[in-house]
Amino acid sequence: TLPPEKRGFGMVFQNYALFPHMTVFGNVAFGLELQGRPKTEIRDRVHKMLALVQLPGFEDRYPSQLSGGQQQRVAIARALAGDPALLLADEPTGNLDSLMARQVMDLLEQINGMGATIVMVTHDPELARRAHRNVQVIDGQITDYKPYEAHSATVTLKESTEQAQFTDEL
Repeated sequence: TLPPEKRGFGMVFQNYALFPHMTVFGNVAFGLELQGRPKTEIRDRVHKMLALVQLPGFEDRYPSQLSGGQQQRVAIARALAGDPALLLADEPTGNLDSLMARQVMDLLEQINGMGATIVMVTHDPELARRAHRNVQVIDGQITDYKPYEAHSATVTLKESTEQAQFTDEL
């Protein structure tokens, strides 16, 4: 079995799953440290990821000192720090107000535009409509399919009331 730090994907959880005893820097650096990356590379990568999610200067704060939207952006930065080819996002906007949810979706679309493949679960039809490619699954059966559009694609999987959004770049 491959250890998590060697699997090549990042994970963003609905409840952020940040380590409360670690600073923002420590949370973002965690996976890189597990991979045994050099300290200078870790420092540079953490700063780059925090700039990407618009949180430069937050390195020394703890999760309890952040808003929900800031915590989710730290979780996204942590998931991206190892430069994964695939980002799995389980309801990344579920605990956010509608404005922050749209901002997180904008960030995920920006990340997708940089070449990352994103698989996202959402119950929010507005967010699911942002998909370019959709597959709807109910009770294990494909019930609807919207074809692929060139260069950027998003697949939305719907199982009962859950929807998953999959985004990839070609």
